[in-house]
Amino acid sequence: MKFLNFITLTISLFSITTIDARRLLVIRHGEKISDDYIDLSDRGNARAQCLYKVFNSNTAFGKPQSIYANKRGSGSHRPYDTVKPLADSYGLRVNEFRKYEPEVNEFVSDVLNKDPSSIILLSSAREWIPVLLKAIGYKIDEDSVDDFDNIWVIENDDKKGHGKLSVKKQKIESCIEYYLEHGHLQPASNASIKKTTIKKTTIKKTSKKTTSKKSTKKTTKRKTKKSSKKSTKKSKSKTVEKEKEKKEKKRKEKELTVSEKLNDNEYITKKIDKYIYK
Repeated sequence: MKFLNFITLTISLFSITTIDARRLLVIRHGEKISDDYIDLSDRGNARAQCLYKVFNSNTAFGKPQSIYANKRGSGSHRPYDTVKPLADSYGLRVNEFRKYEPEVNEFVSDVLNKDPSSIILLSSAREWIPVLLKAIGYKIDEDSVDDFDNIWVIENDDKKGHGKLSVKKQKIESCIEYYLEHGHLQPASNASIKKTTIKKTTIKKTSKKTTSKKSTKKTTKRKTKKSSKKSTKKSKSKTVEKEKEKKEKKRKEKELTVSEKLNDNEYITKKIDKYIYK
């Protein structure tokens, strides 16, 4: 009887391993205060807010089309609360499933296998991640579930018909720290790009100003040179004209003196007398 049960279990597990989703992403819920509380801690809430940095169309994990979490109960809301902000941002519903072992197997066979989504994200409590992955057909080191940063990724190869399991990291510590310090998410990266472009444009503008200043200096130098040349030419022409005027005056004065002398009889007689008596 035990042998038959073992055979049926292995057959069911084998049939469960073929999931239609191209990529299944499994994460542990965010950090908790203690087992006495059902909610996430401040750090856990910050992690939930920062998951958009991990699961989007620009990352290797991609943007999930379906999101699942352990059903909320008196013990914990943490798996649900961890993925709720991400689901809200994408306009998705968080599908809840019961976490106990028989129901996990049913969830995998009846829900996951029939979900047409190509990328599925699943948030679970620590102790149920090994159970969930075992139901799909994978065994993991149970100590690995202690790390809140881990992502268990199952990539399905359509040609071979089975998936490959790997463990990746979320790498959102800087985002979590920023959220804890400021109480909100860091502004989008395009804002920083805009700032840098503004800086660049201002640099260009200032460089244009400096070049314009240089050009104005050059033009002023040219103008001063031209004006100085013109002034020197003018001054030279003026001096030449003055000299001409002086010469003309002297010539006229000479002519006048000669005419005056010729008309003056006394002058002539005096000259003749001087000439004779010599």
